[in-house]
Amino acid sequence: MTTKDGLNDDGGCTVDWSWLVGEQIREIRSSLDTITFTFESGRTLAVTARLWKGAPFVAFDPWKAPDA
Repeated sequence: MTTKDGLNDDGGCTVDWSWLVGEQIREIRSSLDTITFTFESGRTLAVTARLWKGAPFVAFDPWKAPDA
């Protein structure tokens, strides 16, 4: 279950993947900590690996469906 603050029952963040349905990857770029997917529609998804309070985590941008 997800609460309105974006956290699930385990205390982790939730990610809305529904907007990716039907998208096709046009380009992938990577840097030391981020991989960015650009889709044929022009939308992008960035996945970043970082540390938070000494523990690894992965962040997604956007983490919810972007505005149309």
